[in-house]
Amino acid sequence: MIIGERVTLRALKREDSQQILEWVNNPKLKYLTGTVYPVSEVEHEKWFENKLNEKVNKIFGIEECNTKSLIGVIGLNNTDLINRNTELYIYLGAESHWGKGLGTDAVRTLIRFVFEELNLHRVSLVVFSYNKRAVSAYEKVGFVSEGIMRESLFKDGKYHDKILMALINDKEKSLLLGE
Repeated sequence: MIIGERVTLRALKREDSQQILEWVNNPKLKYLTGTVYPVSEVEHEKWFENKLNEKVNKIFGIEECNTKSLIGVIGLNNTDLINRNTELYIYLGAESHWGKGLGTDAVRTLIRFVFEELNLHRVSLVVFSYNKRAVSAYEKVGFVSEGIMRESLFKDGKYHDKILMALINDKEKSLLLGE
């Protein structure tokens, strides 16, 4: 377990699978994650099994500390151990948990783990321009915009921008420079 202030990041359990399937098929969440097609149980079972067996690109359940209930998932993709980079993704499943700082705490907690335990140097992500709450959360943690992929997402009959954001481990630079 990786413990944050308000959330704990833990290994997924088999019993989490059905809850996650419900979340990924929720229209409001699909709008925020970019999922287009409904996800079948068969597709989800294969994806879930693969994620459980991942050695490098891990996925964690986000558990609220007070209730010990699963509220979302956070994970790493395209981890490059040679160049010490990874990509982060997150979603909170239930709307009742949105806008309360729980996602921000989950991101901050995973970033701390990535930099301090995995010794990675850079974490990046892509966020849709219309997801203002997510952009704000990433900025609070220290992510900066590195570029805009203009009109690269077609959703609800119109084009939207994708924002590439990243966070560099600046503590590492300070140590190298003797600061």
